Amino acid sequence: MTNSTNNDAKKVAVYVTKTGNRDVDIILGDQLVAGFSKSNKYLAIERTNGFLSQLSKEQGYQASGAVDDSDLARLGKQFGVNYVCVAQTMPFAGTYFISTRLVDVEKAEIVNTYDAEGKKLNTTKEVVAVSQEIAANLSDQMMATMSSSGNETFTMSSSGNETFTMSSSGNETLTVNGVSFEMVYVEGGTFTMGATSEQESDADRDEKPTHSVTLSDYYIGKFEVTQKLWEAVMGTNPSIWKAFDHPVECVSWNDAMEFCVELSRMTGRRFTLPTEAQWEYAARGGKKSTNAKYSGSSSAANVAWYVGNSGSKTHAVGTKSPNELGIYDMSGNVWEWCLDRKGSYSSASQTDPMGPSSGSNRVLRGGSWNNFARGCRVSHRSNFAPGYSSFNSGFRLVLVP
Repeated sequence: MTNSTNNDAKKVAVYVTKTGNRDVDIILGDQLVAGFSKSNKYLAIERTNGFLSQLSKEQGYQASGAVDDSDLARLGKQFGVNYVCVAQTMPFAGTYFISTRLVDVEKAEIVNTYDAEGKKLNTTKEVVAVSQEIAANLSDQMMATMSSSGNETFTMSSSGNETFTMSSSGNETLTVNGVSFEMVYVEGGTFTMGATSEQESDADRDEKPTHSVTLSDYYIGKFEVTQKLWEAVMGTNPSIWKAFDHPVECVSWNDAMEFCVELSRMTGRRFTLPTEAQWEYAARGGKKSTNAKYSGSSSAANVAWYVGNSGSKTHAVGTKSPNELGIYDMSGNVWEWCLDRKGSYSSASQTDPMGPSSGSNRVLRGGSWNNFARGCRVSHRSNFAPGYSSFNSGFRLVLVP
């Protein structure tokens, strides 16, 4: 079935070649995606895994990035995007040079190339700065190539049924391969993040200092991603406690991000993991917050499946009480991966924070069926390597408006 939606955003697939320095590659990819998406004129989808291996098999891919533009355009059409941005970090004598090229999928030709000429990158801070410069440059170039005809209709096709209903406010329901899921609208605002007073003596040191965070509007999953939804998108089920209405578990951060990329491709919308700030703001109830210790209640038993009541297993989503925004299971059931790398808090105010630009471990939030109640608090933090998976780790989606 073919589906379409009016949307001004141009879709960009960001591909980062591997240099052997994983941190540099991750930073470059993250900053390019963030840079393209910042103006809301572009829907950036990062797909670093699988793409290069496919090209290497089909085109004899070389480290130089010498891949034919027509092949990039073909893959861009396959993934339903308007542009393909290939970025490459080139190590030399202990430093890194960055070069990029942008391919127009429809025209199958390079729109622009951009090299960080003469800029030797010795630190991650320099990589971040140059990556942002590249994204800004390429974004401006894309703007120059756009027509002035107004809204554009995008058509997404696949072998299953993908439909979605979108509105400027209120919740939104999407259906993928016959499986429906609901995204809850979260009105942006300012809140105090971290070990606020209701957390009392249970708060850990990494929850301090508290700090003011301002967030833009977004949508977050009403439920944790279920096994049924995972199967509809990925065609497999890695979970131990198999039941369609239970949260999917035994998924790593890498797995969750791959799911987000595939769902974005199938629907033409940008799905990702919540930032740590988005997760906590939603868990606290957003602008409707009652300052509860857990998500929706000061009693864990009301809102969470945890070690005191779970029977040592996951449970069907939505079977405990929701929080103030109508979101379920943000305390307990399974840990939920966040987009951010783990880092220390600062007392400085922040706006739409994305977490540290370097580091390896990724954040998990919310606790699980095998945690004590204190581990299910709205400010509690955990972290593991992005390749780690467990029978108590899952995730929840964010939809970028």
